[in-house]
Formats: sequence, C-alpha cells, structure tokens
Amino acid sequence: MLLAAILIALLGLGGCGRKGDPLPPIIEVPETTTDLTVHQEGAEAVLAWSYPQLTRAGRQLVDLGRVEVWKLDVPPGQEQVGTGASGVELRRQLMLGRGRLIERLEGPMLEAATRGSRLELRDPLPQVQAGQSQPTFWYAVRSRRRDGTPSALSNIASWQVKAVPAAVQGAQATAGPTGIALTWQTSEGAGYLVERREAATQAWEVAAEGLASGAFLDTTARLNATWVYRVRAVVDRVWGPPGPEVRLAYPDIYPPPPVQNLICLPEGDIAQLRWDPSPEPKALYRVFRKQGTLWVHLIDDGREPQYTDEKPPAGEAEYAVKVVDAVGNESDPVYCTVRGAR
Repeated sequence: MLLAAILIALLGLGGCGRKGDPLPPIIEVPETTTDLTVHQEGAEAVLAWSYPQLTRAGRQLVDLGRVEVWKLDVPPGQEQVGTGASGVELRRQLMLGRGRLIERLEGPMLEAATRGSRLELRDPLPQVQAGQSQPTFWYAVRSRRRDGTPSALSNIASWQVKAVPAAVQGAQATAGPTGIALTWQTSEGAGYLVERREAATQAWEVAAEGLASGAFLDTTARLNATWVYRVRAVVDRVWGPPGPEVRLAYPDIYPPPPVQNLICLPEGDIAQLRWDPSPEPKALYRVFRKQGTLWVHLIDDGREPQYTDEKPPAGEAEYAVKVVDAVGNESDPVYCTVRGAR
C-alpha cells in the first residue's frame, strides 16, 4: 500500500509540471519626470529637469531614445485653468491636445542639453509690450525608449513673461587670505546671483544665489588661478543680463594658519613637542629653539606634527613652530617653553 501511494504522488507531481500559457512580456515604461522647473533668463525661458535614468519598475533605463519638450500657449484669462492637485490630469490632457512639440532631444542634441545629472533647454520668449497682457506658457517633458515606449507627461511648469531687470553695474573683486571678495551696486527690490569661471575655461558656474546685499566672499576659489566673475540681478525669478565681467589673478601669497594646540613636555633627558596636524595640503613644519638671544633651526622639513629634541639645554628651553605650505609661505610662529628638561 505504501508503494502504491508513493507512485500516485509521483504521477501527480509529473502532471503539475505541465507548462501553462506564456506570460506577455513586461513593458518597461520610463519613469515620469516630476521636477521640471522654469525660470526666465533675459528673453529666454530656461527649463531644467532630472536626466531620465529609471523605469517605472525601478530598473535602469538603458535604452533612452529621446526626450520630448512640449509647450502650450495659454490664452489670456485661462492661466489658472486646472490649478491644484485635482487639475493635474486636466492640464496634461490640455497639453497633449492643444500643445505643440517644440523639441526632440536625441543624439548630439540630448548630449548638448545634459548638465551633469540634469537636462536644460532654453526657449525664446516674446518681448513684453507696454500696455499689453503678458503671455503665459505651460511646459512639459516626457521620455521615450528607442522602441517608442513613452513615459507619462511630466508635471506642468507654468511661466508668465516678465520684464527683465537691468544689468548690474560697478562690480569689483579683491583677493585676500580667506577668499575673493566681490562688491557691486544694488537696486531696490532685487536679489543677486554670482557666476564665476576660471580664465582657462569657458564654462560658467553659479558661485552664489539668493543674495540680498551687494557683497559676496568666494571662499572656494582655487589659489594660483585667474578667476572671472559676473553678477546678475534677479527679480521674481527673472534673471537679468550679466553685468560687466571682473577678472582677478589669485596667486598663493598668503601664509597658512599657525599650528594649533602646541604643547612641550619634558621626558627625562629629552623634550617632546606635539601639535595638531595642519589643514594645509602638503604642509611641512619648521621647529626652532631659542639659544641665548638667537633662534636656531632644529628641523626645516618636518612632515609629522611632532618633534623630539634629543639634546635640550639644561633648565628652561623655549621653542617655536611654523607651518610652511606647498609654495613656501610661512605661518606665524607659535611658542612654548619646557622647564626641567635634563
């Protein structure tokens, strides 16, 4: 009986192995862009959003074919149509039904629009005419795989054309040990944005934005380089044209900060000096000992934040430590005294 039961069970398992109907292939849809933004820079609308990298299932998007940019001219008086969370789908339907495809970013055009992990596109805007209502535009983007599979339409970014602030005047730059200080003339109601680039390159980067005053200290400018700056006024998210460029050489002529927490301790017949490591890259240390009224070098190129004086003078010994940076600038000395050595 036991053998018969085992045979029946095995036959049943064999029946379960029958293959069913094949499942349809999984269609990988690109993820929906949700962070499209727009601001005005001069007479252009500047659109920015994240580079599509994933599918809606969370997998890597490896076959991005192109990115589409859509635009809808909103008739006067209908700027608020579909506002609020409940109107999201209505705005998307209006965009696809009445809007127009203004750009297909693919191949070299997609590469040219890439800014690190983001995409950027500039769209020319009409001039604001005095006495006329200012036009409003909606923008949206969506991605397509190489086989044509599209993502859903992105969030709708709305922009109403606005007057452009005047160019900033009077910018000046001054180099100092803590950075490059910029000042410029201000206008009532404006904020400011500072752009910079190294003279050896052509790519501008934003050094600071959202500034309320006419001053900025650039503490991240690299030494031994020539820097170029320009300042823009920003009013209600509209960037004005850049003011005149300011160029400044920034040589490394500034001493590094002095050593911190220097201590000198007698240890039998020797004297031990210790201090905190310098934050200066490739820093060296110079150690001095006072002999009568003169200071003598004990070491010129110390690499560790410590020194052992094997033959200190009897009684009291006074020491000094300096930091030397990679180009030979010396810090101010820091002193300590040992009593009781030897």
